[in-house]
Amino acid sequence: MKVMTFNLRCDFFLDFNNRWDERKKLVFDVINKYNCDIIGTQEATKKMFKDISDNIETFNIIGNPRSKKLFSERNDILISKKHSIIENKTFWLHDNPEKYGRSRWYSMFPRICTTAIVELENSKRIRICNSHLDFLLPQARAYELKKLSEFIKKEQEKEELPLIIMGDFNSNPNSKLIKEFINGDVFNKRLVAVQDKKKELYNKATMGNFKNKEKGSHIDYIFVSEEFEIIDVEIVKYNVNGKYPSDHYPLMAEISIK
Repeated sequence: MKVMTFNLRCDFFLDFNNRWDERKKLVFDVINKYNCDIIGTQEATKKMFKDISDNIETFNIIGNPRSKKLFSERNDILISKKHSIIENKTFWLHDNPEKYGRSRWYSMFPRICTTAIVELENSKRIRICNSHLDFLLPQARAYELKKLSEFIKKEQEKEELPLIIMGDFNSNPNSKLIKEFINGDVFNKRLVAVQDKKKELYNKATMGNFKNKEKGSHIDYIFVSEEFEIIDVEIVKYNVNGKYPSDHYPLMAEISIK
């Protein structure tokens, strides 16, 4: 199966010729072209969500906005209609995860995780989690990842499933946050970043700022539990005549359950 994490970049007025309406067809192209089973997206607003829903026919889309504000962002998961969605929910990375729109005082925005149990074509079940951590403060990211881990650990105790956690972690590979997460210091379960299949990718940017960049911030991840074999991984630099679908490059991996 193929999985992808894709920060879509919100529709920000200062992006000028890179605003959503100028690049949304490129986003649709990426979603359709790479034939993924699961795509975790970040930063979609209500309008972006509607446009994707209206133009993408081969996926079911799950998720909720992080707050009730008009331009509130979402961490939606697109799931190929080949597979069945058993359950899904959105929770907040806070002491009260079920409380809509909650955030810590030092977080710029409420942060959420969208999660689903999916039954694949082969009848095997997996758990998928998609999140987007704070971009400003390391202590906010550490808190949010701790809350994400606590919630998912409880869900795994109810039903232990092969696990995929993906998203924009706003942290480079050598950061304390990523190292502790991979080592199991945060989650109490060893996870592997798909980039480990091609470690040279850690030196390449996943954030390109609408340009073709080799070096720069590597902050997008797909982590998988040890039930998965990582077959291949790539940073997708799809563009048309130098026009990119987002300021982030999608990260895509081919994986299989052992």
